[in-house]
Amino acid sequence: MEYLDLRVQKTYKALIETFNHLLQEKEFDKISVTEICDMAMIRRPTFYKHFIDKYDFVSYFIKYKMNEIFDYAINKSNEREDNFFIIVFEQLLDYFDNFLHLIFNIQKNVNIIFEFENVREYGKSMLSSYISKNDSSKNLTLQLSYKMQIIMSITIQSVFWYKENKNHISRDEATELYKKTLARLR
Repeated sequence: MEYLDLRVQKTYKALIETFNHLLQEKEFDKISVTEICDMAMIRRPTFYKHFIDKYDFVSYFIKYKMNEIFDYAINKSNEREDNFFIIVFEQLLDYFDNFLHLIFNIQKNVNIIFEFENVREYGKSMLSSYISKNDSSKNLTLQLSYKMQIIMSITIQSVFWYKENKNHISRDEATELYKKTLARLR
């Protein structure tokens, strides 16, 4: 992420921690900007200096959480043999109860639906920087772009699928199924 003034960093950190806490207690629709600000000890004008409304903040929150997931996946995939996207998938499952629950609850908001596109695009860019490209031919670049798009789509749709079927399949079984699906793409 870009460099932010220390005060801004503290403001964002307080807002994110507060919002995370509030999401454990209640549905998104029941959370107000005033409540977030009061609990984070941030003045409302400060909140509105950085965000248009709570939906704009949620958009930032989702990007922040996705950065955490992808950064973790990059670090872990350097430490062990696991595929980057398997780690992302596992992280999305770990965040399922709070982070993805938020998205599912507010997906009526069109901007949040677009966030999934941002997640998919972000995943593609993270993978392209993660993969070393020995051949920079246009054809290979196009093929990699296509493959990254497909993998990110499969990753997100697999999390949705697990959400709908988690009463019938364990997390480990879902992860194995996901791994097999990725292996077929190679």
